[in-house]
Formats: sequence, structure tokens, C-alpha cells
Amino acid sequence: MPLYKKEIKKECDRHNEISSWAELNFYLQSTLYKKENFIFYTLDEKLDEVGYTGKDIRELKAYEYKKLFEKESFFSYSSTGKRIVAFALKLNGLNKEKFKDIENSITYAYRLIKKEYPQSVLLEKSYEHCLYILAVFKP
Repeated sequence: MPLYKKEIKKECDRHNEISSWAELNFYLQSTLYKKENFIFYTLDEKLDEVGYTGKDIRELKAYEYKKLFEKESFFSYSSTGKRIVAFALKLNGLNKEKFKDIENSITYAYRLIKKEYPQSVLLEKSYEHCLYILAVFKP
């Protein structure tokens, strides 16, 4: 495979990884915040994937559940935004040429989840926080 094709494939793979990670985080946050009546069977696996180590979601009392979304808690907009950007920066480093790609990947994931949760203020804030954090790191 020619070098330029390898680079294009590498960029596409990176975009897909960042988008998938952001989408997973946005989706879990939005689904759990809305507290839909179903808790899907792969929830534990997905929570492990994003690093959640707290009490089983199904066993939380109402006040404990609500605390997951409060300031600086695991699913707060700031924690979710930090998690997404930290993953993207780990993958790309502080390469200033890659910041637009990171932003595009996160925006792509945000737009996918926004279709399912169009009125989510928490989703909006998490996305804005991602962009804010990226702006802080831009060289």
C-alpha cells in the first residue's frame, strides 16, 4: 500500500476511534440522564469501557442516581467533556495540525446523538465543554 494511502487510512481510523469514543460517552450520558425505562443488557460493558467504577446503576437510589450528573460527577457535562477530549488528545497528542480533526470527530459524534436527544441541555453543555477544553490546549 502506498505511503499516502496508509496515512489516509490512519487518519480515517483515528477519526473513527475518536468519534466512537465521543458517541459512546454522549450516548451513555444522555440515555442515563433521561432515565429511559429500559437499561440495555450491555450497559455494564459500556460503563466499564468509559471508566465508570461506581455502584451498579440499577441499584442506585433516586438521590444517588441524580448525583451522577451533578457538577464534577462522573456524567456531569464537565467530566464527560474532559473524558472525550482526554481520549482524543491521547490518540493525537498536542499536534496542532490535528486539532481541527479532533474537533470534527467530536462534532460528528455529537450530531449523531443529538438526532436521538434533540432537547438535551446536558448534551449541549458537554459538547460545548469539549470545544472549550480543546481551545485551551490549542498551541
